[in-house]
Amino acid sequence: MIGISAFGVYLPAYRLSRNVIAQAMGGRALSGEKAVANYDEDALTMGVEASFECLENYGYAWGAHPDATKFKALFFASSSSPYREKQSASVISSVLEIHSSALVTDLHGSLRGGLTAIELGTQILGDGDRKAKVLVVTAEKRTAEPGSGEDQAFGDGAAALLLAKEDVLASVESHFTVGANFPHFWRREDDPYVRGGDTRFVENWGFLPLMSEAIEGLLKKASLKNGEINKLVVYAPETRLVKQLARRLGFKTETQLANTFFDTVGDTGTAQVFISLVDALCQAQPGDLFIVAGYADGAEAILLKVTEDIRKTKECRAVGAHLKRARPLTSYSKYLHFRDMIGESSYEAFSSLALLWREEKQNLKLYGVKCRKCRAIHFPRRRVCDKCGAKDEMEDFKLSRRGRIYTYTNDYVYLNPDPPETLAVVDLDKGGRFFGQMTDVNPQDVRIGMEVKLSFRKLHDGQGLSNYFWKARPSIGRE
Repeated sequence: MIGISAFGVYLPAYRLSRNVIAQAMGGRALSGEKAVANYDEDALTMGVEASFECLENYGYAWGAHPDATKFKALFFASSSSPYREKQSASVISSVLEIHSSALVTDLHGSLRGGLTAIELGTQILGDGDRKAKVLVVTAEKRTAEPGSGEDQAFGDGAAALLLAKEDVLASVESHFTVGANFPHFWRREDDPYVRGGDTRFVENWGFLPLMSEAIEGLLKKASLKNGEINKLVVYAPETRLVKQLARRLGFKTETQLANTFFDTVGDTGTAQVFISLVDALCQAQPGDLFIVAGYADGAEAILLKVTEDIRKTKECRAVGAHLKRARPLTSYSKYLHFRDMIGESSYEAFSSLALLWREEKQNLKLYGVKCRKCRAIHFPRRRVCDKCGAKDEMEDFKLSRRGRIYTYTNDYVYLNPDPPETLAVVDLDKGGRFFGQMTDVNPQDVRIGMEVKLSFRKLHDGQGLSNYFWKARPSIGRE
């Protein structure tokens, strides 16, 4: 049996009401709000956060994979990767410490890339050993033309699934794909924004017939009727269209259609069906049948069957826990600032390839050092212990991502799209101190002793490269 053994979701803290967009740019506002990535977040960083939650839900402690060689592949599916040429999956695998023997690759250019990754993952696991694992990560930070319908619709977020043969929560029973050269959304090499076709045309000749063909083809292949399906989980460019699709296929929208979170999160592209699937799995019962369908240049549908192990997910954080940490973004101009559409979002920082390569263990994997003589823990890494003076007596020490604020300050001079810049010293669990920036927090709410968690974020664009590091944010949910 091959299927989903764990899942994780990440939603950024900020929410932008669609009324705010309409008031700033004119036109009619869609209902609800959308999730907005902070200025220091991109698809890669959100994918990392979703992966952390997925692996922790499976039982892997931070930085402790029982056997890293069992990870046979890591797929990163996104149409908004921070790189046009360079794999974001390689950065993610480094942060997660996936073994170098694993197949690590990006799946770009299609909003159904996550479902394609599941199909590839099941094929890889089919011939592998019993303990083999495949991690599928999806994330989006798509940029639309200001004031357009897509600007109101597109939201930011990420989700990750762990595929395995053991501890399966939902087994992959069948798969059906329909390929088509149909341009609904697209973005060329030099396009700053995602483009979309005429709404009525792409809906009636693209989305509805292609998704219908894929879902009906899957039902026929599996010898099932739509009434036997417990949840229909589909990509949602908007709520109205998804309901129209469900009715067209004979599904009951009130009971069988999974929550798309369009009114609270938005259209999160490749991640949307996974976010919706995670919510459905958190409410599922053993024996439930799910159809998960994605769309882009055709359509793809997967049949899942929930197992008895689904009862283990009761302690996992559902999508609702992420929604509760929402912070309103009341300024549309600040939103544009976050997206680098106006002004500058960061300073011109120095960086170098040699520096990034040399400090990868520190900056990406979060390793400090511990003195063998006096056991003092140091971060950043160093050769000489400032406690006992021993030289070259250091051993690697994996820092905890959790801790409490020891002291902090607010800097109103530092260039920051979301001022002021809060800097904090954090006493980490299991030892060591971290000094760095805080994020996703109102400076007035910061307190000494506050519980925080280190989050992987974009620091700056030195030398035209995305430089990543860690920032402290308030702990959420069961963290």
